[in-house]
Amino acid sequence: MSSKVRTLPVKYCDESDDMFLELPPDLLDSMGWEIGDTLKWVIDDDGNILLKKPKYENVELEFDEKELFKYMLMAHEMDITFNEFVERALMNVVDEQSDD
Repeated sequence: MSSKVRTLPVKYCDESDDMFLELPPDLLDSMGWEIGDTLKWVIDDDGNILLKKPKYENVELEFDEKELFKYMLMAHEMDITFNEFVERALMNVVDEQSDD
């Protein structure tokens, strides 16, 4: 697998007080990404930001209303979305299974 490295400037939006990266069209094309794709980013040990397009699978979960409310509240308290909460929980289970 080849490594694709690009240095991009971090930009700032006065209106929203957000910082962002603008991905140029040639980078999107070379990575097979499209506007609207969800990208995950990780900061490595050297402070570099690594971007990846995750491959998602649909997983059907069954919760009663009380359980769903409990987990949604936990996600809220962690200041993350419910989907992020479920993703973390599933990753923890996968990691635990890998350790066995």
